Amino acid sequence: MENIKVRKINREDSKRIWEIRNHPLMRRNSNNQEETPFEKHDPWFENKYFKAGGNHCFVLENEEKVIGYCRFDFDNNSDNYVVSIAVDADYQGKGLGNSFLEEALKAFNAREKEVVAQTFKNNIPSGKIFRKNNFEIYKEDDNSYYFKLKK
Repeated sequence: MENIKVRKINREDSKRIWEIRNHPLMRRNSNNQEETPFEKHDPWFENKYFKAGGNHCFVLENEEKVIGYCRFDFDNNSDNYVVSIAVDADYQGKGLGNSFLEEALKAFNAREKEVVAQTFKNNIPSGKIFRKNNFEIYKEDDNSYYFKLKK
C-alpha cells in the first residue's frame, strides 16, 4: 500500500464515509449501533462539516479510494473535541489506524482545546491506537475507557 495519504474531506466523500460507518463491525464499536440510512447521513454530513463551524474530518485514501475517516467534533457541553476514527474492515490489522490517527492529529492541530475519545473496553485495537498516539485514560466505566490527548 504505497499510495496511502491523509487529506481533509470534501463533499463527495459523504457516501463512502457512510458505507464505512454502516459496516456491522463499525456499528458494533460505535455508541450508535443502528444502521443509518444515507438519506439521513448525507444532510447531517453536510451540516456537520460544511455549514457548521468548528468540526473537522479527514479521510485516509489508498490509491484515491477512501478507506477510513477521522472526525474531530466540537462538543459545546464539554468545550473539547471528540475524536472518532474508523478504518474500512477490509484494511484493518495492517497498522493503518495508528499512522492515520497520527497524521490526522498533526493536520488538525488543536492546541487550545482538549481532545478526547471513548472506546469500548472490548475494542482492544482502538485503545492501543489511542495510547500509541499520546492519549491517556482519564476515566472509565463498566463498558468504556475515556482517553484524553496529553498536552
